[in-house]
Amino acid sequence: MLDSDWVAFPILSADESVWSAGRLHKQRSLWRERHLTAWQVEDWINLFTVQSFKQVTPEQLKPKGISEGAEVQVKWKARFASGSGHVVKVNKEHLEYLLDDNPGRRRHFRLAEDVRPFLAAGDCFQRHQVLAGQVKPLTSDESRCAGRCDMAKLLASRERTVRFTGCKLARLAKTTELEGVVRALAEDGEEDPYVRMEAKAYLCEVVRDSAATQFHDILFQCPDEQMRLEAVVTLAETRTPEAFQLLRTVLQDTAQPLFLRSACAWGIGCHGTKEAAEVLVQAFADVAPEIRQEALHALQDLGAIGLDPLVKGLENPSADIAAGVAEALRRIPNVPVGRIAELAEQTSSTWPAWTLAHLPKEAVTPYVAALQSRRPDVHYAVSVLWNFLESWIAADWTPGAMP
Repeated sequence: MLDSDWVAFPILSADESVWSAGRLHKQRSLWRERHLTAWQVEDWINLFTVQSFKQVTPEQLKPKGISEGAEVQVKWKARFASGSGHVVKVNKEHLEYLLDDNPGRRRHFRLAEDVRPFLAAGDCFQRHQVLAGQVKPLTSDESRCAGRCDMAKLLASRERTVRFTGCKLARLAKTTELEGVVRALAEDGEEDPYVRMEAKAYLCEVVRDSAATQFHDILFQCPDEQMRLEAVVTLAETRTPEAFQLLRTVLQDTAQPLFLRSACAWGIGCHGTKEAAEVLVQAFADVAPEIRQEALHALQDLGAIGLDPLVKGLENPSADIAAGVAEALRRIPNVPVGRIAELAEQTSSTWPAWTLAHLPKEAVTPYVAALQSRRPDVHYAVSVLWNFLESWIAADWTPGAMP
């Protein structure tokens, strides 16, 4: 890393809400409960330069075990704010402050000989902000974008990470004037492969080179599996129809390795289009459960963009597809309840009814009540599912008979 590079330290909280993971058997869908962790950033993110860490000798901790790579851990001292507030008084020995949630109580902490304060009296701070320590974080002014960037200079750097950044910025800025320089990087066989990959993405997205020309050989012929995977990641960021089609081709080619096809399902979702949702819905019919799961997560991330293909998928003759779209709809907020209720009334498929039972009850109740006279069987099915889902056994239920 370069001395000028930044390191971010976000404080995260874990949301371990219970999600359903499906197991399909013939015409039935059996659902198990499992915990998936979603991380959320909380309040202040502290930013540091690499150089600031190099200037202070850290404390070396006990190395990790062999199973964890025997990595050596180091630490620098720091005091984080437990809440938002402001500094009242500070000197070489201690720092006094007030928290916004209890302005009548002064708090303080002592400053060790090797710890210095980073705020002065009167300065405000946010929760999780570093108030004092051995390594000084960047201030808001220091971390603010200067509004200028010489991309040509970045592309000419001797550091591969800087050249990589230059290629990415040139792509995001759609700077056609740098085509010659970027193309030279893409065609240089001795260039770092990650730099070449990003240069190829620039050529596809900005200059409109063929994605197949730039990425076909890497995806289908490269002996390095990591490079094949990196090509998928790059194509996921390259928002062109040809890049999308290439990902689709690999996903639907069962001769390709599972890790690559699974990555393509994720990459297709990154394109964020209705067509992407349509392809992912069809992926529920894939024989590999890994592909189905990746398609499910990608559709959940697409959200409202994929609602139309998902609702149509409820009446798909394939039970695998119908089951997958039902679970995807359960995970997406603000689904069109009225359209799903119409399908429940008009079709013989059981999946619209299953979906209705798993949506927010207050939104579904008026539609289910209207089905009592027109489709009493659907009304009964939803009522039975509600009784189960609201019972105490639902939280600990697993399919299959006990031995």
